[in-house]
Amino acid sequence: MRTAQKLLMLFTVVLALAGCTTLRTASDYDKNVDLSGYKTYNFYDKGIARVKLNNLDKRRLIAAVESEMNAKGFTKSDRPDLLVNLVVVAREKTDVYGPGYYGGWGWGWRGGWGNPFWGGGTYVNQYIEGTIIIDFLDPAKKILFWHGQGSGFNLDSFNKREERLYTGVKEILAQYPPTVTAAK
Repeated sequence: MRTAQKLLMLFTVVLALAGCTTLRTASDYDKNVDLSGYKTYNFYDKGIARVKLNNLDKRRLIAAVESEMNAKGFTKSDRPDLLVNLVVVAREKTDVYGPGYYGGWGWGWRGGWGNPFWGGGTYVNQYIEGTIIIDFLDPAKKILFWHGQGSGFNLDSFNKREERLYTGVKEILAQYPPTVTAAK
């Protein structure tokens, strides 16, 4: 029975940790800007220089954005209609799990054929959580016209890191162009 209890606790911790890895995305845009006029892009060099990632991950992030922009029909240009600015914000995160109460079996608190028990130790998971921000800037008008972000990226995990960066960028840029719903 103890093995089943330990497996149940491990399963609960794994589910809780897996639940923390989902990326939460949001976006906003200037409703007064005609988005259909933007066909070419490039990166905002000053923004890229300030991205707080190692050079390997910075190149991966840029490649992921290029891939998605190309898939959306944009063309990279030396004289772009829009500039892509990237920002990565990191903060330390701590998740604590347990101890939990586990109900016993049987009919009695102190006697009978089974005693309830208090279970488990405390599990602590510390990591750096990142938020990836993708901004679209109009270089001619010198304005920000679209802002997208994805938060919840575990920057300490090397497990499928490149794939997670591509997936995160895809989820953020899936919100561009924004769908306009009519007010009711």
